[in-house]
Amino acid sequence: MSTGRRPPARNEELLDASVRAFAPRGYFGTSTAEVAKAMGVSQPYVIRTFGSKRELFLRTHAHAAAAIVTAFRSASRGRAGEEGFDAEEGFDSERVGAAYRDLVRAQPEAVLVWAHAFSAATAEPAIGDESRRMFQEVYRVLRELGASDAEMWAFMARGMLINTLLLMQAPRFAADYDFAPLVDLVFSSASAPVPSDAETRPTRTGTHT
Repeated sequence: MSTGRRPPARNEELLDASVRAFAPRGYFGTSTAEVAKAMGVSQPYVIRTFGSKRELFLRTHAHAAAAIVTAFRSASRGRAGEEGFDAEEGFDSERVGAAYRDLVRAQPEAVLVWAHAFSAATAEPAIGDESRRMFQEVYRVLRELGASDAEMWAFMARGMLINTLLLMQAPRFAADYDFAPLVDLVFSSASAPVPSDAETRPTRTGTHT
């Protein structure tokens, strides 16, 4: 999928701008001209540097998703000089969740681009491949931090709720709806309770959704 083009010296700066450009309307709603404007360069320059719009979005998504992976990895470190978590000690969902909420507050555009890739995945196979690749990367990082599948189910479900609320601009308009208390809880500095391993494990009987 790579174009083989050599990234410019200020590649990180350009991709940061691309993240901001794609965040509001996603892959299908954003033109390369709009991305070029956000970057402060010409549209031909964007095409020469990154190739097609699809390749540009793939690079932008990888850049945005890397911020999520970095946030989770940073949660594995204690105070300066301390060693990281020992996976055998268990998954610290409070600490990792706080790292994700900090990212949402500091870089909401990165989270939006990450979420937009899921909605584009069915129409664009290459974006589907990329979204699954980065989802696996996040899964592996959480595994390294000691999360069981049941714990990951609860933790990632909460993360996806955050993403969905961001996509619908719920924090901005929550006061107009009855679900405002839920939005306040999800985005508050205090973590919502996480179900225990037993509570989150799927049962073998009954109806599954």
